[in-house]
Amino acid sequence: MASFYECFDCRKLAPFNGTAEPKCALCGGQHGQVLSADEFRNGCDSGVYFGIDLRTGKRAKPRRR
Repeated sequence: MASFYECFDCRKLAPFNGTAEPKCALCGGQHGQVLSADEFRNGCDSGVYFGIDLRTGKRAKPRRR
């Protein structure tokens, strides 16, 4: 399963490529933590992580299921 890197510098979440030294793929910062896919899914379900609508720059509205 995929892992994700939560960067505390740029406050974004990016896929983690599994390098020896964890760092952010977006800004190159080394202050953060690696999240498993299960931790990421739990965070999305509870509202900790959410998508950004690129047209408006605000929080994306959840899709209807």
